Amino acid sequence: MIAPGIAPTMPYRLSLWLLIGSGEVAAAQIGKAIISVPMIRSEMGLGLDLAGVIVATFATLGACAGIGAGVLVQRVGLRRSLIGGMCAIAIGNLIGAAAPSELALLVARIVEGVGFFGVVLPIPSLLARIIEEKNRDFVMAVWSAYMPAGIMLMLLVGPLLHAIGWRNLWIANAAVAGACGVVLTRHAPHVREEQRESAERFFGEAVRVARNPWCLMLGFAFFAYSCQIFSLAFALPQLLTSAHGTTLGAAGLLSAAVLAVSTIGHVSSGFLLRAGLPIWASIAVPFAFFAIASFAIYGGALPPTGVALVAALALGAGGLAPGALYASAPQAAPSPAAVPATIGLLQQASNLGQFAGPVALGVWVAHSGWYAAPTIVAPAALIGLAAALAIRGVTDRSRTTPSAARELVHAQDARP
Repeated sequence: MIAPGIAPTMPYRLSLWLLIGSGEVAAAQIGKAIISVPMIRSEMGLGLDLAGVIVATFATLGACAGIGAGVLVQRVGLRRSLIGGMCAIAIGNLIGAAAPSELALLVARIVEGVGFFGVVLPIPSLLARIIEEKNRDFVMAVWSAYMPAGIMLMLLVGPLLHAIGWRNLWIANAAVAGACGVVLTRHAPHVREEQRESAERFFGEAVRVARNPWCLMLGFAFFAYSCQIFSLAFALPQLLTSAHGTTLGAAGLLSAAVLAVSTIGHVSSGFLLRAGLPIWASIAVPFAFFAIASFAIYGGALPPTGVALVAALALGAGGLAPGALYASAPQAAPSPAAVPATIGLLQQASNLGQFAGPVALGVWVAHSGWYAAPTIVAPAALIGLAAALAIRGVTDRSRTTPSAARELVHAQDARP
């Protein structure tokens, strides 16, 4: 059943899949850059540093302005932000496809990055408004799989890249994003927008989210999760090739399979939350698993297939966390209008983790070797576990003392 007060423009289930699919189209822009970098470097003569900047453009934007972008999305309007963001992705792809130099390509990636956040930030709030409260945890958990699913779509295109060329891949992504923008223009759900607020309220919403203990704990947990999963995802190919002598091709296939298991974990989170698994437990279990698995992954005792298997289990268990975190956002937000800002905080924490995790692990391993990796990975996992336990304390109190956010959400759902 669709939530009261929403004007659907297409069947309910199709609206859900349209929104989730839009997120996957946005996330595919990250995977597109990852698989295209070798060809781009060869054509433009880029160094690893600049190539890394091109790949990490989205993370850079998110790390600098995640929560502010969430507030801006609320001010612009959820539906307008979603459609405009998809159009920006299409435009950025066209600019990138015709880029004559690395500077033009970087500008294209910035345009894509703005579009990426314009798409992914309003979707959780739209989903929370068009579905019944009893189904929100499940749908939010399924939504959280958009990132690995979108990246995996581009990894599957990898074997064809030499035949089609990276510029044609950019053009194909522009066509898909443009088509998706047209569909969204006609069929994206219409939701009641909050009245436009003054600039003072505009920035005050971000401050309220940043000072909310529940939101902060969710942010810390997402930061720790992102540190763990991205450091492992990016370290695995290098670990397999340098420490185990695996060929680059085999390491790439194993790494892709490991990432696929992560997607399964995201989707499984929805079923577990629906079955009654507490949100805090869905967050705590992955971090406990990360702490233990790090010794098996980096210890050197397992063969390459064994390392990949444990890494797959770790990322699969890790997939439980983001679904629970996204499911918590509508409840944790100080008000319904603050949901995009709360999602922005999570996105900002995620992007900070994308930087901090791989960099910290890389520096540590460069000085101490792969065998020393657990001494930095395991304590980071324990920080995430502590955040999960803190979230448990907040959620326990919220069951006995309804938050202002929950009261406002109920009031909004009760409107005719």
